[in-house]
Amino acid sequence: MSHIPQCPRVRYSEGHDQGQAAKRRDLESQKTKDDGKDNRLWWRLGVDVPIFLVAATLLTMFELGVLLQHKSGFFCNDPALSYKFTGDTVSTEVIVSTIILLPFIVMFSTEYILFDSIYTTQTRLQYVSRRTGRLYGSYVYALFFNLIVVEVMKGITGNPRPTFFDLCEPDTGKTCNGSEYVATFQCTSSRSTSWLQRDSYHSFPSGHTSLSVLCGFFMAWYLQRRAFSWRRRSVLVVPLLQVACVSYSALCSLSRITDHRHHWWDVLVGAVVGVLTFLYAVYVLCNNFTTPQKSQGDMTASQHTVRSLVFREERSAAP
Repeated sequence: MSHIPQCPRVRYSEGHDQGQAAKRRDLESQKTKDDGKDNRLWWRLGVDVPIFLVAATLLTMFELGVLLQHKSGFFCNDPALSYKFTGDTVSTEVIVSTIILLPFIVMFSTEYILFDSIYTTQTRLQYVSRRTGRLYGSYVYALFFNLIVVEVMKGITGNPRPTFFDLCEPDTGKTCNGSEYVATFQCTSSRSTSWLQRDSYHSFPSGHTSLSVLCGFFMAWYLQRRAFSWRRRSVLVVPLLQVACVSYSALCSLSRITDHRHHWWDVLVGAVVGVLTFLYAVYVLCNNFTTPQKSQGDMTASQHTVRSLVFREERSAAP
């Protein structure tokens, strides 16, 4: 009677056990990832969202004059505070809309154009949306951080603007003589809204300058890191966009002086705050726009299919 060898059965059993162990590891790894996502979600909903809402509420209360704000005094008949209010070259509505919308449009368009075209449109949009969402979230965080710093500095200093007398019409300024210093006052202007009256002593530092510098330099450096290359078909499109971004920052900043909305030192300090928050956003939050490597685990089934087809085509075309 012939003896039937058992080795193949043992090898099959070992391979089967190894496959089962690999499946268990995959399930455990997936469960760990899911638990991590749940924890992050709860932390964001239970901690981050309330903190954001509290900070936004405090900023709103500050702008509406609900919170107590410091008001610095002034020298009677000070010519540096006697300019007429003629409006803003770059209005608050314009700067708010640009610093919110333009970075998202620039980042989404750039990531979509640079993404590997061999993937399907759905996969392309999914990856670009995630990538843009992460970068834009970091930018918004830096923007919010910048705004808080500027508003706190405005509330602490309470310095009068160059158009202070025209917008506020302080009661004690009407009876003071010579160049004496007036420590306390109340705005009595009937031509200016209550917001403009409060804003008349929020000169230092320049919020327009700070926000525009952060936005313009952030977009210019993002394009430099992600889109600029001498090997592309057009080498002038990206530099032209970068010049437009920096020019936008310069226009918003310098117009605050020519419109007599800020003193030159207000604009200078606002630019410093904008540059510091720009560096924080780029090097700390965005890791200098380093492109993440797409691992096999991040690829969907459709991506694997596309990769396999391309690989087969390359193998068949090879001599």
